[in-house]
Parts: sequence; C-alpha cells; structure tokens
Amino acid sequence: MATALGAAAGIGAGVAFCLGATAAGVVLLLVSAALDALDGTIARECERPSALGGVLDLCSDRVVEAAVILGIAWPRPELHLAALMLVASWYVNITVFLSVGAAIEHQGPKLIDYPPGILERTEAILFFVALAVLRPLGAMLCYLFVALEVVTGIQRLIFGWRKLGTYGR
Repeated sequence: MATALGAAAGIGAGVAFCLGATAAGVVLLLVSAALDALDGTIARECERPSALGGVLDLCSDRVVEAAVILGIAWPRPELHLAALMLVASWYVNITVFLSVGAAIEHQGPKLIDYPPGILERTEAILFFVALAVLRPLGAMLCYLFVALEVVTGIQRLIFGWRKLGTYGR
C-alpha cells in the first residue's frame, strides 16, 4: 500500500509540475519519497518482505521519475533535449544495474530470461526504421510506441506478479 500511495503521489507531483503548481509538486514529491523510504521498512517490520514487493518498488520508482521529469520538462521547451538526454542516461544506467544484478544471480544459459511481452528487440528496430523514414509521422509513432511499451511493461509486471507471487515468498 505504501508503494502504491508513493507512486500515486509521485505521479501527482509530475502533474503538478506540468501545471505550474511547483509548491504542490515539491510537497507531493516529498510525500512520495517518504513513502518510498518506508515501504521496505514496513514490509520487514510486518515480516512480509517479498521479491514481488521489491519488483513493485523498483518499478514504481521508475514511474515516479518518469512522471516528474515529464512534468517539469513538458511545459519548458528549453529543457526538452536535456531531459531526453537525462532519461536516456537513466535508461542505460538501469540496464547496467539490472544486468549486473542478473549476472551476479545468474542461473541459466542466458544472462537475463526476459518475461514475454508484445515488444521485443525486432519491434524496436522496425520502429526506428519507421521513425527515420516517416518523419512527418514521428511524434505519432513515438506516442504509439510509448503506448506499446506501457502495455509490454504491464504484461511483464503481471508475469512477474504471477511468478513471484507464487514462488517468491
């Protein structure tokens, strides 16, 4: 519950920043951070920590970060390139973080066995080709790919929820 409330507060912070309500955004971001700091402690104190809780915490942290940077940058065109570069650096950093963690816990023939999803590497390559060739449709293609990425993330989270909810206790 603390993780979900923290994520909701963080998303609210992003919305507040986008609407120019900076003070409300800061307060909501601080509430989100406090709940994020407490969720693991609450789980341990109640003797309910789980792998699924860890996954949900990690995912909600990324959702909050994305919501906040979008909320801050969207109304400020001078930040668009800088924010895009920042998000790209997060993307690479989280990949390093997760792949190093997977390598340390390596148990199978592949470094990471990805859960199923509608978007894989081939779809990303096709998207990049379409984006490069169909320039006037660029923004629409990006928004479409974002929607498909969200669906894929939800699919993988549900897959993890089922696996970890059953085996991760």
